[in-house]
Amino acid sequence: VLSGVDAATLAAAERTGAATTQHQSRVAPFIDLGAIPPGETYIDQLSRNARAQLRRSDRAYAATGPLRIERARTVAEGLQFLDALIVLHTATWRARGRPGAFATPVVRAFHQALVRRGIPGEVALFRITAGSTAIGYLYNLEHEGRACTYQSGFDYPGGGGTPMKPGLTCHHLAIEAHRAGGGTEYDFLGGADRYKLSLATSTRPLHWLTLTPHWHPAALMDRFRR
Repeated sequence: VLSGVDAATLAAAERTGAATTQHQSRVAPFIDLGAIPPGETYIDQLSRNARAQLRRSDRAYAATGPLRIERARTVAEGLQFLDALIVLHTATWRARGRPGAFATPVVRAFHQALVRRGIPGEVALFRITAGSTAIGYLYNLEHEGRACTYQSGFDYPGGGGTPMKPGLTCHHLAIEAHRAGGGTEYDFLGGADRYKLSLATSTRPLHWLTLTPHWHPAALMDRFRR
């Protein structure tokens, strides 16, 4: 079983000669920060509509206090950010009738252990504030200049019609911070969510597949059905 692999890994798997009994593909939006021309900003690469939404959201939050992004530098700070992220994440998903990604003690313990092992280093937890108010938290994984968005928790404003979009503003600040730190890619991973497509500058496919030896009963049944 291969989960979320790129085209090169897919091609290598197919060269093994095994039968593919299941195969699904999903769009993976990303930002190639290294491809931004000198003298241009990240926002310059977006569509007119995305630029307008992002700027409106940033201005609306900045009107309540200066926008700031902070990265957890210690394990204690990382665990604090993680706890706050889980509260916001869980509230959002419960409002949609679902438990969210941190619903069980085992899952929470796994992420706490990951933070303890990955800070400082590959685990990047961010708190984004407008003035003294936290508007969101991001949980990214980083490796060799690539940042992968893993989980998030946002404080969505109540009522309709507000220009405040915490997801857009939080990711915007994280993208700019990653670029300023020499990062080359910001990867939203799988999923064609609207905010991902709005913020991304490119997409690529990720693949989920099950490979089975040709002699295996599952492979024989798959050929029979065809």
